[in-house]
Amino acid sequence: MRATVEQAHPSRARSELRLPAQPSELARARRYAHEAAAAFGLDEERCYEVVFAVNEAVTNAIRHGRPDEQGCIELSACSDGERLTLIVCDHGTFVPPAAVEGGPSCEGGRGFPLMAGLMDTVELHTLPGCTTVCLSKVRM
Repeated sequence: MRATVEQAHPSRARSELRLPAQPSELARARRYAHEAAAAFGLDEERCYEVVFAVNEAVTNAIRHGRPDEQGCIELSACSDGERLTLIVCDHGTFVPPAAVEGGPSCEGGRGFPLMAGLMDTVELHTLPGCTTVCLSKVRM
């Protein structure tokens, strides 16, 4: 469980947090996301959107991903000018959910559309043994 902050340039900042891949760590991930969004200067409504999207991405990493050899996933935040990006990384290989039949009452498959509705940009990067979700919000 490590958190580091780098300040490479006055308009760029980066911090990292390693979390045990356990549901009990979701509150810590939400706190981290809120602190990053507030420090970036987002209002409370936009902070809430960031926190909600990060909670979903971290939940997916815990439930469907794979932790590293120490049992952790990574959460990082970086800002560059007018964009805040939170990155969730696990060591699993992403498998797209099967088409969900039965309508909205079925569980699963709603996370990415939810994140996309809350954030300005959502990117999914997959490699064997590495799944990364990048969630970005532009300062208004």
